[in-house]
Amino acid sequence: MRFDASLRERWVEADGASHFDMPTDWMQGRSVFGGLSAAALVALAHRGVPPERVLRTISVQLLRPTVPGPLTGSARVVREGRSTSFLEGALVQAGADTARASMVFAAPRQGASKVIGAAPFSTERDVETLPELPYLPGVTPEFTKHIALRWASGGPPFSGTAEARFDGYCRFRAAAGDVEGVLGLLDMWPCPSLSVLTTPSFASTVTWTAHVFAVPASFEQWFSFSYETVAGKDGFHTAMGRLHSADGTLVGFTEQLVALFD
Repeated sequence: MRFDASLRERWVEADGASHFDMPTDWMQGRSVFGGLSAAALVALAHRGVPPERVLRTISVQLLRPTVPGPLTGSARVVREGRSTSFLEGALVQAGADTARASMVFAAPRQGASKVIGAAPFSTERDVETLPELPYLPGVTPEFTKHIALRWASGGPPFSGTAEARFDGYCRFRAAAGDVEGVLGLLDMWPCPSLSVLTTPSFASTVTWTAHVFAVPASFEQWFSFSYETVAGKDGFHTAMGRLHSADGTLVGFTEQLVALFD
């Protein structure tokens, strides 16, 4: 399975419904990788918007685990303006919603002023020398065998770092692209709160919002990512991150509410 626009072709119309077959090797705990659920919803939503309109933001509620196998989906246009489309989508398995999303697609506005985004952290590093999160069957999530994560500052989960923040580099191990690939990159990293802990604990995303600013022409290079927990209390933590391409372009922004069972 490619993490790109080919996901749009995996949706099949039959018996008046849209059907999708979730793969078996992208698990994250009890559920399929959340970035894949979001990308599948966006892939379906693309059918309902003009081709010049691109995804600008998606807000996902992960209601219950999405598991490998068949599911159905919906993407409904709530409102369509001159340059912006608002959609609502859902994934359904066994008669119950597993994920819901609100999405905004927009066409570029001619003559709009340019706003410069936040700069990436210093990228003058030899990425190949940095520690990488290994794929350990039964220990690390199954989907991590498809991705590469390297820490430039801070540390991986349960390493006992002083602060709940880190910088690092990421990319897919196989070919990827398009807005679906950007969503996958934005959801690759574990919650920074886990880095402060010293013993394994379970974390689950409750809501996830992603803003897409650019879609790089190539996904072969390393992307840089900065991630920090803004606040955490009573078992719920809010984390925010920024993704930059190799040339320093701000590609996307992510915010998650994570339930931490420590």
